[in-house]
Amino acid sequence: MKTIVAILLILLGVACQNSESRHKKATNEINGTPKFEFQEEFHNFGSLEAGEVVAYNFKFTNTGDGTLHIKKAEAECGCLTVNFPKKGIAPGQSDFIEVVFNSAGETGTIYKDVVLFSNAAEANTKLTISAQVKNEVINLYSKN
Repeated sequence: MKTIVAILLILLGVACQNSESRHKKATNEINGTPKFEFQEEFHNFGSLEAGEVVAYNFKFTNTGDGTLHIKKAEAECGCLTVNFPKKGIAPGQSDFIEVVFNSAGETGTIYKDVVLFSNAAEANTKLTISAQVKNEVINLYSKN
């Protein structure tokens, strides 16, 4: 009888350790420190005619040890649309932030920023786009 009780206690202890180990692993993925690593944080679209709509995908990798969650993205103006992954990005995984720029109403050399808010070590990450926009209508009216 004592042998059976001892075996049950050992099995219960092993089961608890396995459960604790799984919980620790899951907690580390959630509570670890995620980190953005972008291939580039600046993109130049070059020369555009006013009204052109262009897009660029900023590729990044989570080089941290926790799951990366992007909470929101704030664009500097209404001329930018930002699409980002809504799901968590596991450590070592890569994904994209798509920035769409509508050049209507713009002229000259422009620089626009997008700020990403996340649970990464650097809580706010900035991406920048630029372009040289030719706008004949605005140039025509600005000369008069």
